[in-house]
Amino acid sequence: MRIVAWERQVPVYRLTLIAVAALLLLSACGGEDGAARAAAPTATPENVQVSTRLIPHPKGDGGALSGYYEYLPPGYGDGARRPLLVVLHGFGESGDGSAAQLRNLLAKDSGVPWLIRADRWPADRPFVVLAPQHAAAQDAAYDVCGQGAYSGDCTFKVQHDRGNPVAGSSCVTPTEIHAFLEYAIAKYDVDPGRVYLTGLSCGAFGAYEYLAEYGSTQIAALVAIAGDARPALSAVHCQLAAVPIWAFHGDADDVVSTAGSTALTTELSGCPQPRPALEVTVYPGVGHDSWVKTYDLSAGHDIYAWFLGFTKT
Repeated sequence: MRIVAWERQVPVYRLTLIAVAALLLLSACGGEDGAARAAAPTATPENVQVSTRLIPHPKGDGGALSGYYEYLPPGYGDGARRPLLVVLHGFGESGDGSAAQLRNLLAKDSGVPWLIRADRWPADRPFVVLAPQHAAAQDAAYDVCGQGAYSGDCTFKVQHDRGNPVAGSSCVTPTEIHAFLEYAIAKYDVDPGRVYLTGLSCGAFGAYEYLAEYGSTQIAALVAIAGDARPALSAVHCQLAAVPIWAFHGDADDVVSTAGSTALTTELSGCPQPRPALEVTVYPGVGHDSWVKTYDLSAGHDIYAWFLGFTKT
């Protein structure tokens, strides 16, 4: 498979190929285990211990339209504006934003909130980290997707074709992301030029849909993992290249096809220069969970340093 990528600020292509020593197995105890499951998951047990570094904000707390977790870096409040990282979860961490169901975001190996909870988030990372929760819903329109291979592709297409309604969508919607970013930028002492977005699976799909609708109006860069950009690409084509994107995917993913990420290079390679950085990294032998090794940096790609290389003017 040939994956091409635009280097940061340089319109050249290169092959990105990662040698992986062993197959990464999907975890049955956490993370997203299928984007097209028929019902939202139950809340994580009440006895889950939450790191004091994470502050829960149930839906409605302080005017928030979504329940979310908050992490503030050491020294926050000293008058310096911090970069903001907003993290969008997968289907398996969905919930109604209540104090009980926010704990779904802390499922083992579920992404950035879990890393912070497990005290695996270095104190020198400067980001304010906010992780909002989406209340997933699937009505009869999603029945065509079933539970088979690449059911996530089908689920995403159904949601896109329905116009991403806030009520009744499996994944977070552009409207929700835009509203949460507005809330976060107004509430927290963050630099509006250094607002970054990342999402896994459902969250990555939602981020692409958001980017198609709102472009670079709020964010400076996007890291999308195991998502599907094709519905957004079909709608806006070259406009999706509004901000730098780094996409990650496993080539053994049977929930969301790898083409959901590699389509970025296929579809955007002919778009006019200059264009923001674009990179697609495919992990050989890796299934749907390609986010753990990406977020904990064990695959060798420092996405956090990459984010900080971009500022929205």
